[in-house]
Amino acid sequence: FTNGILYLDLGFDLHTLPQEWLPYLPIFSRALLETGTRDLNFVQLLQQIGQRTGGIYPTTLFSMSRHTRQAAAWLFLRGKAMTDQAADLLAILKDVLTSARLHDRERIRQMVLENKASMESGIVHAGHRVVNTRLKARFSEADWAGEQTSGVSQLFFLRELLTRIDTDWESVHQTLEAMRNALIQRAAAICNITLDSANWQNIRPLVEDFVSSLPAGQLHLHAWTK
Repeated sequence: FTNGILYLDLGFDLHTLPQEWLPYLPIFSRALLETGTRDLNFVQLLQQIGQRTGGIYPTTLFSMSRHTRQAAAWLFLRGKAMTDQAADLLAILKDVLTSARLHDRERIRQMVLENKASMESGIVHAGHRVVNTRLKARFSEADWAGEQTSGVSQLFFLRELLTRIDTDWESVHQTLEAMRNALIQRAAAICNITLDSANWQNIRPLVEDFVSSLPAGQLHLHAWTK
């Protein structure tokens, strides 16, 4: 029983990305929801999300697997909406996945600056966690990937990325576009819906149509080397 609220978790297998692209992930996931789309600028998109849904946010999952050395690695977009606004939630998700403005240099530069400042301001107070994350990165693929995207390696990457945005924006943009092409595809996706069974029967065709509308792509999974 969810009191008429649909909870949606849409995940994409991060092993579709070569390991050298992993450090871009925090900026890429923000860019999907914070740069606008083909028809909406950044502010209009945020207004639409606020008016038609209960929110959409990105999160990553890196977890060791019991029977393999390869980690479970996923980028999730998590959202919720009232059941009568499920179509709006799915339409917004499709819009951001397929037409986010990854070419918006100034907006992406601003996000890099924000992430960099946040990490720099917190590193002194959370120094023990930074060191722990760095040490654990030697022992499993999941911890290594987590360090690349949220540890001190991420801070070093953001500092370098800021310079590259100013001096070689085209290569940064090309990488972000290549990430979208590799990651956002039907074969790499999983979709979880939490909803009562009665409402699910009405919502299911919408969800199935949404999933089938994702780009077909060419699924190729990469092995990461720590």
